[in-house]
Amino acid sequence: MCALAVAGLAFLVKTTPYIPLDAASARAIQSIDLGPLTSLFPLLSWAGGPGGPVVTAVTVLVVLLLNRSAWLLALAAIAGGVWYEVLVRLIHRARPTLDQVLQITEHPGASSFPSGHVIFITINLGVLMLCVGYRYLPGWGRRIAWLVLGAVVLLVAVSRVYVGAHWPLDVVASVLVAAGWLCLVVSIRTISNGAFVVRPGRDSNLSATSIL
Repeated sequence: MCALAVAGLAFLVKTTPYIPLDAASARAIQSIDLGPLTSLFPLLSWAGGPGGPVVTAVTVLVVLLLNRSAWLLALAAIAGGVWYEVLVRLIHRARPTLDQVLQITEHPGASSFPSGHVIFITINLGVLMLCVGYRYLPGWGRRIAWLVLGAVVLLVAVSRVYVGAHWPLDVVASVLVAAGWLCLVVSIRTISNGAFVVRPGRDSNLSATSIL
């Protein structure tokens, strides 16, 4: 379902690079006073851009230290970042310009669709949750962790539109890419079952099937 949605969005923005509703949504997001949240945007920009390799390396290291049996799931999930390279070369959507949005405070290269920042950060957070969170957190803790993860992903997505680097549809597609890929690798039990081996007394029947 995520793949079909991404394909539809990719076709739409490829055939119609400028979408008035998309531009209006971007201006609406930029007109919101986000207050102290904007102070986090440089960190998020670094984590999903220049600092991406560092963040990914730390993610893999944490998995190896806390749940070594999840290494295959971690690597398979992180490999999903290749979809950014594929899509960004296929679509070549132009980034917003000052006559289309209210502000542009970041000027990255390449094309606008999809957002690599959103894809990479979402996948790394998902890896930590699936490979570590499901081993050590109780049921209620997992639910809270997923809510926190969702809030962070939303903030990253909003930040990319807020700084003028992406259109709203770019970040929507990016979330779908990351979520779809994570669901796919979890659904392949030979890849994911090792990640959900838990300590005695902690939901011993947990498996990829119950995650899905």
